[in-house]
Amino acid sequence: MSMPLEPRRRRPGRPSAGETPVDRATVLECAERLIRREGPTVSLEAIAAEAGVTKPIVYHHVGGKDAVVEGLAWRLNERHADAARDAVAGRRDPAAAIRAFVDAYLDGLERDRNLYLYVTGGGGSGGDPESVLRFADQSAAGLAERLAQLRGARTKKQRAAALPWAYGVIGMLHFVALWWLRTADRSRAELAEQLTDLLWTGLRGNRSSR
Repeated sequence: MSMPLEPRRRRPGRPSAGETPVDRATVLECAERLIRREGPTVSLEAIAAEAGVTKPIVYHHVGGKDAVVEGLAWRLNERHADAARDAVAGRRDPAAAIRAFVDAYLDGLERDRNLYLYVTGGGGSGGDPESVLRFADQSAAGLAERLAQLRGARTKKQRAAALPWAYGVIGMLHFVALWWLRTADRSRAELAEQLTDLLWTGLRGNRSSR
């Protein structure tokens, strides 16, 4: 009497028969959904479970935790960049454009609070500086160009100044946003107006220049 054949084992990390294969976009979408629901300290194992796959599948399609953070940061930044671009489109008054940019930035963080904390905190690793800097790199690139336009930069020296300005603005917005998300002691509109005053008139508060 012949012995029954042993079921064929699937390779580790591969979906079992009948399961829908996943790709990078699917894994990141599941990660976003989980982070929004559960908070910014979810594990890679939890992300894999949310996607209905094993951890090796996540590694295969996206990578480790740093790669997931970077992928989600890119997606979040793309949305923020689109929103900021739409907010300032057609605005001729530089101060109004700055306020619209700040408000759009804060609005995006308010709606994606957990996701923002995840990508800027290294996925719960305690605020990895590289994660924050990667997020800032992507944000600052487009902002530097816009700042140069708003300031009417014509010389090479003026255009070169736009990049540190952009990092300064992003850095300010990042830490103010973390404080605001924690305290929620004022409206987004009020905070946007206060930050615009600082960015546009400076610490001297010379409103006549607006």
